[in-house]
Amino acid sequence: MHELSVMAYLLETVEERAQKIGATKVTAINLVIGERTSIVDDSLLYYFDMLTPGTVAEGAQLAVRRTTMRFHCVGCDADYHPSGFDFKCPHCHTVGAVTSDGSELLIESLEIET
Repeated sequence: MHELSVMAYLLETVEERAQKIGATKVTAINLVIGERTSIVDDSLLYYFDMLTPGTVAEGAQLAVRRTTMRFHCVGCDADYHPSGFDFKCPHCHTVGAVTSDGSELLIESLEIET
């Protein structure tokens, strides 16, 4: 259910940015969403379709690029994605350093008409 508030905030941000740059229409919104945000794509798309009519984003395409939690192992110089809650390196079994925590939620870019 938090997808409704997330989408409302994102669309508010899109509207403000579109107005600031003089866009008459937003044709695409490209998002980056980390796996740890717990955002469900289908729910996000549902609320996008529900909230965009009558806005500059009406009829726009919504594209989501997912990011994952990533670690780097200093012991064996490997980059890896942890499995579940096991943060150990699959090669040498030491816990690596977080390089991306998978909590991103941002508007990567907008495609507009002026």
